[in-house]
Parts: sequence; structure tokens; C-alpha cells
Amino acid sequence: MAITTTAFSKAVGWARTDVIAQLESAFSSLGWHGGAISGIVTGIIGIQTGGNYGPGVSTYHTNVFPSSTSGIGTGVSFDIYRPSTGLINQIFVNRPGVGYTDGEVVQIPASAIGGATNGAVGIALTVKIAGNSSPIGFGSTSTFFAKDNSGLYPWGVMRHTIQANKKYGDIYRVFQVNSSTNLRIFTGSSFHPGGIADTYSVNLGMGYTNTFRGDSYLDTPEGSPYISLSNATQATNSTDNYSSYNLDNTLNYASSNSYTLNLNLYKSGIDPKFVVFSYRHPDLSSTTLTDNTFNTFFFHNFNSTLWDYDNVFLGGMTKIIPNTGNTSTPSLTFRTFVNPIRSIYSAARSAEFGYQGTNYTSSNNIDYVIESNAYDQNHSSYPGRIYYRNNTKSRFQGGYQNQNSVDPNANFNAVIKGIPLNGNLIPVPYYIPDDFVLIDFDYASPSANIQQGDTITISGSEVYTVITGSYNQTTRTRGILFCGRKV
Repeated sequence: MAITTTAFSKAVGWARTDVIAQLESAFSSLGWHGGAISGIVTGIIGIQTGGNYGPGVSTYHTNVFPSSTSGIGTGVSFDIYRPSTGLINQIFVNRPGVGYTDGEVVQIPASAIGGATNGAVGIALTVKIAGNSSPIGFGSTSTFFAKDNSGLYPWGVMRHTIQANKKYGDIYRVFQVNSSTNLRIFTGSSFHPGGIADTYSVNLGMGYTNTFRGDSYLDTPEGSPYISLSNATQATNSTDNYSSYNLDNTLNYASSNSYTLNLNLYKSGIDPKFVVFSYRHPDLSSTTLTDNTFNTFFFHNFNSTLWDYDNVFLGGMTKIIPNTGNTSTPSLTFRTFVNPIRSIYSAARSAEFGYQGTNYTSSNNIDYVIESNAYDQNHSSYPGRIYYRNNTKSRFQGGYQNQNSVDPNANFNAVIKGIPLNGNLIPVPYYIPDDFVLIDFDYASPSANIQQGDTITISGSEVYTVITGSYNQTTRTRGILFCGRKV
């Protein structure tokens, strides 16, 4: 089955805000925007009952969910501080939830905040929402959930539904343009956009606006800088515990705005949820593919038998990175961002975290490199090698050298399908659909300039378009290409 190719283009002279608009339009075309929601909780009007648990140990309970509500709202959670006196003296809104009404009463069970003893009865909280009696809607099927194009570092937040009606089935992807050539990508299981005239409050409020929410170490890493996306200066807020975290801080999307900026989408016909994204300057001259084609990547967007989104959230992404230029070792690296981290601390509720284990390291990705052996058959450091035979062997007998050779038809030259998301993940959580393939090639002419969008014809009924690749152009042109099926 053929893929669908769509290009979103920005003319020469584009601005950083155009990069955000380009992404917004691309996600709209895919139907990835989660639609409008309203009734998000921004504060607490008052505590109706409970709150005194008697002397004890100071405890900070995070991401506490209500056991019931007087209305129909769902998903709100709170951070509650109980000092050694036992009298609760700080409550923050953590996750904003959805569908609440102004004045709705939610019940926090005593067991959730260490009050199972001392005869505690829990806490009844009256909440306020963004817009009060006129709820504010956030996002739509064609726009970001939240965005800000007013400053030097414009950003947009996509609410992406991976699997509906699951506790962590919605994730939030943040895109922030931090330079004229680089894009930052963040992800998380919850995001609080705030609301009109809502500001930071030390108690009964929601903390800083435009921040990820959840449990430290599970949904957000602790100990990292706390980034607020709400202003142009990217101010560091050292007092709130709602850290955002970064999947990729250096996703290069352009050379400069002196060239047209294309964001090309390659959508699978087999699994429409699988889409490859690639940035390119179509009007930038080149001698190799990587001269004018920049990052190629895909977001993890699938259901899996390995996990349940009532327990974990799927927030990762994978980049396909070619060895650049006229390289002596053609290869493609599948760099999978296993869990969204910003420092050495991991967000353990991310589904992909299970592949990294519990050891905290500075690495937030797993690399799997596939080498084209058509040129270099001795580069043993790469874990993945295309099946390409060295068919000729020499031996000396009676002072004479004999050449023994296997028929060259033994060489593997098929189109390679069934590509794992990353060959270093066992079990593999997802296989790339078979309308995306690897093609290992050896072309007789040197210096062939193979470009994104070029076609490779296997037969009249099997034609592929080049997306990215790596090759050598010396005496011949040979290497490896990642392609999508056109016919």
C-alpha cells in the first residue's frame, strides 16, 4: 500500500512564529489535535471540611486524585502539604482536569494524604475553573491546545490522543523554537495552561502557568531547571515543582530563512497513525542528500500489548540520522528517545522507560545504527549490518594463489521490510509499517546526487520515494536509503 506525502512550505524570509504555524497546520492535517476542552481547574475557592490530622511528620503529597465530585469533572489532582503540626496549610492544583464547573466540590480521601489514623475524614475542596462561570475552551481540532507567538521563543502545545478513555491516553507535546535553526521538543502526561488573569499563587492556586504536571520522578523529573513557557525570556522558576522536560534540545530544522522551509510528511497507508516528518530546503543547492535535508523523525503513536495506558503514557520519539555528506561509512542511526528527561532523572511513568531500567544516567536515548556494508565491510563497531557477503577468498597452495568465489547472486539485494522501531529494544514495541523500507544500493556511476523525493523503481508495481539516506560517491555511489512506497 502506498504512503501519502504532504508538504507544508514557508517562503524565504520565514520567521520563528512561522515554524510554529507550520507544525500546527501539519498536525491539523493529520487530525492529531485533540479538540477543545474546558472546565480546567485553576484554583481552590475554599476548604469545606477536614484538614487537621494531628501532630506527625511533615509530608508533601503530590498528584493526589479526588475520590468523588459533586459534578462531572474528571482528572484534577492536587499537591497537599501537611507539616508536623498536622494542620494542612498548603494546597496546589496539580493536573487541571477537564469538565469541571465553578464551585464544584471534590472529596480528597483521608487515606490519600496520610490521614488514615487519627480519625480523619478527608478534605472537601471547592474548586474554581478557568473562566469561572463562563468556562474557557482550550485548543480545537485545528489548533494547538495552547501557544504563545509573542516572544523571541514562540511555542505551541499539542494535546495528542494516543488512546481515548485511558487515564494516560492523552499526552502533551510542546514545540518551542529556541533559535533560527533549532527546535526544542518536550513531552508529558499533563499540561496546565492556566487561564485568563490566572497568576502564580502560594496557596490554593495552581502554581506557574504553562507547565507540565504530575508526580516527580514519574511524570516529571525532579532536580532539573523548572522551565516556564509563558514568557519570551524562558524564565527559570526555582520554587515550583512542575518541571517540563526535554526530548530533544537540538533538533536542527533549517540552515537559515534565506531558503524555503519545507516540512514534509510521509503517512503510512497501512497504519495511518505512523507518520515520518522531515525538514528540507528544496531551493538549497547540494551535492549530497544531507546538504539540504535536515532532521527526519517520527513520534511514537501506537497501542501496544506490552503496556496499558491506564498505567503509563507514551511520549517518546525516534530520529533517523544519516551519516552525513560523501561518507566512507554509509549508515543510518535510529535514535530512540526512551523516556523524556531533561537531566539525569527519568520520568518513570513513560512507557518506554522500561527499556532503560532504573539506573539514572545522563543518556535519554538508545541508538541503533544500521550500516551499509556495500562499501565498508570491516566497520565492526556498528551493531546492525546489512547482509552483504564478501564472496571471494584467497589461499596459497604450492606457491600459487587461488581465488575461490561464491556466485555473486548470493548477495542480498532485496527491499528490506519489517523494520523495528529500534533494534536495541527487546521485545520490540512496534514495527514500522511495510510501506516504509530500507534499500541498500550500489550504483555504477560515481558522484550521483540522490535527493529526498527521488524515486527508486523495483518494478512497475513497486516504486519508492527517498526520504533520507547515507552514501559514498567516490568510484561508485553506494549506501543505504530509508524510503516510502509510492506505488
